[in-house]
Amino acid sequence: MSAIAFLAADPDGYALIDLRDQHSGSLLQPVTPVDAEAFPSVVAGLETQHSPRWVMLRTDPWMRPLIAAGVHLAKAHILCLAQRILHRSPLASKELEDFDLERPVQSFEPANQDALFAAPSSGESLSEIIAMYLSQREALPQDPGPGQRLELLIHAESVGALIACEMEAAGLSWDEAGHRALLREQLGPRVSDYGRPPKLAAKAQQLATALGTPGLNPDSPQELLRALHKAGFAVSSVRAWELEQLNHPLIAEVLEYKKLSRLASTHGDAWLDQWVKNGRFHPHYVLGTVTSGRWAASGGGALQLPHSIRQVVRTREGSTFVVADGRQLEPRILAAISNDQQLQKAGQQDDLYQWLLDAKLVASRNDAKLGMLSVIYGGGGGASGAVGAALTRSFPTAMRFVEQAAATGQQGGGVRSFLGRGCPPADEQWLAGQKATSDEASQRAADSAARARGRFTRNFVVQATAAEWALVWMGHARHLIHQAGWSRICKQVFFVHDEIVFECPTGLAPQLQEVIRHAAMLAGRTLFGQASPRFPVSVAISDNYAEAK
Repeated sequence: MSAIAFLAADPDGYALIDLRDQHSGSLLQPVTPVDAEAFPSVVAGLETQHSPRWVMLRTDPWMRPLIAAGVHLAKAHILCLAQRILHRSPLASKELEDFDLERPVQSFEPANQDALFAAPSSGESLSEIIAMYLSQREALPQDPGPGQRLELLIHAESVGALIACEMEAAGLSWDEAGHRALLREQLGPRVSDYGRPPKLAAKAQQLATALGTPGLNPDSPQELLRALHKAGFAVSSVRAWELEQLNHPLIAEVLEYKKLSRLASTHGDAWLDQWVKNGRFHPHYVLGTVTSGRWAASGGGALQLPHSIRQVVRTREGSTFVVADGRQLEPRILAAISNDQQLQKAGQQDDLYQWLLDAKLVASRNDAKLGMLSVIYGGGGGASGAVGAALTRSFPTAMRFVEQAAATGQQGGGVRSFLGRGCPPADEQWLAGQKATSDEASQRAADSAARARGRFTRNFVVQATAAEWALVWMGHARHLIHQAGWSRICKQVFFVHDEIVFECPTGLAPQLQEVIRHAAMLAGRTLFGQASPRFPVSVAISDNYAEAK
């Protein structure tokens, strides 16, 4: 018997737990009021006896005490994340209001509530939680195929939210002393939060002299751009990627300054004081706010750790990182969702790019990578465009798939991922810009906006599905680790796009890497069935994150 447990705040205490049969809705026990002290043990008992799917509005405040007590929830339905998914999904059978993930929800008004449950009241009461869940169930498609996909997405997103809470609590092992030593070596002695570190100040003075601009503030893009123009460098911006195209000693000095300035501002002493506690970095992960389903992080720059900083991400003695990432994930995802048999054949190989090279479709592995990204992202210039054209001839079904997504976007339409995450149609401002084409300039602007939106939707169908695969991969890995009895000693501590990082005892690492690879295979089958393309993962074991990359 499948059980579902609704979790809500108790207006007269701490929590209310309503345990029901998932299919009939009948109570399995009376609604249970639980005080804060007993909450973890009561939840653990219900998890052991019934393994219900836990329905809660948000993970906060429930997950923090459960994680602290070592309580593992296998399944969840996080209502706020499900509401955002259903609001945007074109597969939903009825329209639902959006949920503001940055602010608390207003009173929820149920529609056609089953008489089995009490009428909701204002606030986030138990009856309101139940009503919101029922409304979301009604919004699932009646067709079993789309309905199962969308439900899988909601369940995967919800388990992802549990993982995010667990990672935030565990933290990423950090060599704080090593980080401070790196800052002293690169920047010099610590200064006030508003001052420029000594070595950075010296470099700023050197640049001002070399560029013939006394008093230059190289942290100001406008001032630096004017100084470069004055020195004879015809650049349109001071972005690093543009400056890197210029082979000149002075430009190299500018890039070095920018690197050190970024270190001081984003991972300097103040950052360490705020984000690293007791040798662990505790970022806050945010789900549901990025259209494609990728995660964001609130403060701390968790998803943008530069290589210079990764060297101080170290485990303590006796532990190690197991770092895994999907190999050539997006081309394999494209093969699956487009049902391009030739690309799927290439994807059965451990190294898809080498297969393209062996088949003489490209001249080098780098050409294979750039060409495939050109196909997915819609690039068309230079050598990558030429290789992309060759790949297009070899994989016409995949190409038609992404071209259709691009065409839909250019016309202002919305697209969706494989499981049903929706990319909304263009907004009114975009549509108005497409109509306001009374002169050549406005027509060019409209055409440019249409092409940009086409590139976005073209990429969305692949990237959003890749994000779904990653969610399911993490979910399977978490389940297998718990089944093996390793949950207390083996923890996922980091995640970015298609890379997951675990920390475990050194002796357990070889077994863990096999579990991770098995979870990747299960993720492919969960999404795409037995005919799923292969999803090989690269796994590295190291006590230093930089060496595992």
